[in-house]
Amino acid sequence: MENEPARMSSPVGARATVNGRTVDYFCGTSYFGLHGHPQVIAAARDALATYGVGTATAAWSPAHADVVEETARYLGTEAVTYVASGYLAPLVLLQALSDDYDLAFADAASHYGILDALRAVGKDVVLFRHLDPDDLARRLALGIHGGKRPLVVTDGVFPSTGSLAPLRAYVDALARYPNGLLCIDDAHALGVIGETGRGSVEYHGIDATGVYVCGTLSKAFGGAGGIVPGNEALAARVRRASRVPSGASLPSVPDAAASAMGLRILSLHPEMRQALWTNVRLVRDGLRTLGFDLADTPIPIVSLRGRRSINLLRVQEALARRDILVHHAPPHGYSDSPSVETLRVAVFSTHTPEQLDRLIDAVRRAV
Repeated sequence: MENEPARMSSPVGARATVNGRTVDYFCGTSYFGLHGHPQVIAAARDALATYGVGTATAAWSPAHADVVEETARYLGTEAVTYVASGYLAPLVLLQALSDDYDLAFADAASHYGILDALRAVGKDVVLFRHLDPDDLARRLALGIHGGKRPLVVTDGVFPSTGSLAPLRAYVDALARYPNGLLCIDDAHALGVIGETGRGSVEYHGIDATGVYVCGTLSKAFGGAGGIVPGNEALAARVRRASRVPSGASLPSVPDAAASAMGLRILSLHPEMRQALWTNVRLVRDGLRTLGFDLADTPIPIVSLRGRRSINLLRVQEALARRDILVHHAPPHGYSDSPSVETLRVAVFSTHTPEQLDRLIDAVRRAV
């Protein structure tokens, strides 16, 4: 199985059928298993039967209006711009803010969507060392003078390693610049962290002006599409400044309906987040006993780094033989992958204690 392209013939979940075999699935980003949740599937099916695949015009269906309303309610914002994909959400946000900054500062390991968005906006960009607020402060001091206005942009949670951006330190670094902006691509944090699941800003307790967020409904929420939440003024600026909402078709009707149902489920069942955090803690604690250095965070992306004595590709292959799937990343294999090989373990709220025990035991045997 380990040398085959992954072909999934079941809904995503803690147990999934991949390449014809039923496995314990510790890959991907469906942190609550909502992509395969019966209510999410039913909502998508019913919307498809009622409204069709999509409008084939700029017109919205009731399903699209519903997902915008549910997202705004979940995040506690006045408005939400809903666009084709999470990859496009940073572009939409940066285009909307383009008149408010002169020079952008981006974490050097930012997701490809952030870096592509910065290139598309066309303003000068300075990269600072990954997760390093001191380097950011130094580069701000060198680059911001003569009335220039800075914008700092970063992932809230990095997709390959699960590292948390030190956002409070970035806010502190920007405090010297009254017109400074902080933009966070929170794709892997929305729904997952924060007391009510509102992501990195809530988790870090950030209450500052000039802080903006974008994200996606394709991970925690079991749907699809990018989002730019904010007030009505920001939504109006998006309409004026970005061609994405009018130029790129919206997610399909079933995608929108699935997203709205996923948002409702997480809103009504906060215990799902508690179950996720419990599972993350059990996995991190168990793997620490095997000698892995793991941060104590609630992030469901657990990254095991290579050591001279361990070949992690062989570990992945050994786990696959036991029908446990994790993702192997070679050095620099993704936007934030480090210079050594890693195993990316995705923890779901729906993984059972028996599955977590099997995972930890299989890693112990393989290393």
